[in-house]
Amino acid sequence: MQPQNIQEVLSRLESIIQWAKEKESPMGYFAALYYRMTLAVRDGILNGEFENGSRMEQMDVIFARRYFDAFDAWQAGQSPTLSWKCAFEAAQDDRITVMQHLLLGMNAHINLDLGIAAASVRQRDAIFGMRKDFMQINAIIERLTNQTQAQLAAIWLPFGWLDYFFRSEDEGWIGFSIRAARGAAWKSAQAIAFAPDKASEQANISALDQQVFALGTRLTQPGFWLKWLLKWMKNTEKGSVRAKIEILEKG
Repeated sequence: MQPQNIQEVLSRLESIIQWAKEKESPMGYFAALYYRMTLAVRDGILNGEFENGSRMEQMDVIFARRYFDAFDAWQAGQSPTLSWKCAFEAAQDDRITVMQHLLLGMNAHINLDLGIAAASVRQRDAIFGMRKDFMQINAIIERLTNQTQAQLAAIWLPFGWLDYFFRSEDEGWIGFSIRAARGAAWKSAQAIAFAPDKASEQANISALDQQVFALGTRLTQPGFWLKWLLKWMKNTEKGSVRAKIEILEKG
């Protein structure tokens, strides 16, 4: 049964995190980050940070359902969107670092799902009325991403230096940053909201999924030097999968 409110979203995320701990599945890394993200959005709603709190809860629930649908499809042996397929396949590759897993999850959920969720809440001109709240959600995501650096450093001590390197290579290697992603998601939301019919909407979503999948592929298949750097990172990460998930949960 799909969640109907933000508390039910949190409960479902807790169950996925627990499952991932028991199975020692890297799929729990993004779920732990997403749980903290959802808590922050819930607190933002309660604290009046949004212009329309009920609308933001509605969007948060629709946003989360896309992740749950993808997760459930994958668990059932079905094919989710290409973007999520890329992220979930990486969980079966023991060469992928925790940082890559987090970026793959954010890539699929922000670059693909967020714009679709926003367009589901408000169509055509009405979508412009939610721009401020949309950007506020993205600001929360960006803050949490910055906080996660300390957690990644607890998993891999030299992360502070590596993070600096990735920042300098942001556009060149992964082409991904939260700031760029949130701007792209807003553009995607507008394109989907103004689609003239269902066929055009699905065509827009399919094209977007292809683009996000291509970016995910770059995250899993970096260039030669970064490949070796990430191999070193993976080989020196500290703790079991369960222990790493617990570090990411702490916030």
